Amino acid sequence: MFEGLDLAELLKLGSGLFALILLSISLLAYYRSRQRRLLFVSGAFGLYFIKIITEHLDLFLPNLETSFLDLLLAFIDFIILLLFFLAIVKNDRKGTTTQ
Repeated sequence: MFEGLDLAELLKLGSGLFALILLSISLLAYYRSRQRRLLFVSGAFGLYFIKIITEHLDLFLPNLETSFLDLLLAFIDFIILLLFFLAIVKNDRKGTTTQ
């Protein structure tokens, strides 16, 4: 089942695992600080993890339609970028003024 994996595929799977770790850390940071922007970052890391798993679904489901999978992966990429953008521009200040 996994005999066709090369170094690039292992690095992709490793980056997915790293995204899962970053998801856990960012959720923990959110629970401690309650900054809403961390939810956007957590969502982006979670979607990246899902994207990596989705890219490797053909290992488990070889008859999966690839055109649908390509469309889904492109949509996930767009949402990940959107979430990171929202995390950057989101203002978490409550009742403070800028000087």
